[in-house]
Amino acid sequence: MILERILSCVSMRENVVWCMALAAVLAACNGKRAASEVDYAADSVFESSFGPSDSFNASSASLDEELPKRADELFDDFIFEFARLKKVRLERVEFPLLSVVRGDTVWLTEEQWKYESLFMDQDYYTVFYNDEEQMDLEKRTDLDKVDVEQIHLEKRWVKTCRFQRLKGEWRLTQESIRDFTAAEPLDKFMDFYRRFVSDAAFQQRSVSNPLRYVTTDPDDDFNTIEGTLDHDQWDAFKPQLPDGVITNIRYGQTYDNPDGMILVKAGISNGLMDILDFRQKDGERKLVSYENSTAFWQE
Repeated sequence: MILERILSCVSMRENVVWCMALAAVLAACNGKRAASEVDYAADSVFESSFGPSDSFNASSASLDEELPKRADELFDDFIFEFARLKKVRLERVEFPLLSVVRGDTVWLTEEQWKYESLFMDQDYYTVFYNDEEQMDLEKRTDLDKVDVEQIHLEKRWVKTCRFQRLKGEWRLTQESIRDFTAAEPLDKFMDFYRRFVSDAAFQQRSVSNPLRYVTTDPDDDFNTIEGTLDHDQWDAFKPQLPDGVITNIRYGQTYDNPDGMILVKAGISNGLMDILDFRQKDGERKLVSYENSTAFWQE
């Protein structure tokens, strides 16, 4: 039976080491405060969110290393190099840099701006989509704007760095901080998701029974097998669920459909991928599908 084959993979799956990959190659930015400017640190927003300036581990990167030409084609390639290479960061910030903190605007000069690398001691990054069709957006080479978000679930606020492609080059053009708002559909889902990961009883009620489950075929890495999981099997098979501070990359996807949300948790270098599909079901939001596989299907 398919399910028996899936169950036989449990021990193998538990031995997969999630620490093979670097955390999401996302860059956050912060500005030094002038006397007449916004008090960024009023509620310890920046101190609690970001590590020390230029804390990115770039031991393998030379100060003379150049950005590969192909990096400006796919945004994911660029953001990795932006995070890895200090030289690239110095060249790819559009000054004066627009910084908006809860509605207050400041234009930062190069001297005022300070790079803060965004690493959350995780070996993955997360992206949220409204439907499966949107999942192809990250592979597009004609994007001209991408927002990289850092979402603080407990404190209910979002840090965003906006990158735009100007004259064929990706550049950081804006940073902002905002609180959750009822007008943003993704924020409403985040309130649900925060409870989903923190409340075991609520999580159990919010998982469909049975739950559709897809995983890599243990006998053939290039194929998948599909089955279902009962409630009492969910804890054994569920992935490490992102919580606390999570990321999102907006390649252009919208969240206009309140009935659906797909969470993609992707490893950087290990090719592992978890896809959790949440849908409105019988008036309640439920996890209806969980896919655990390698990322070969994207290629």
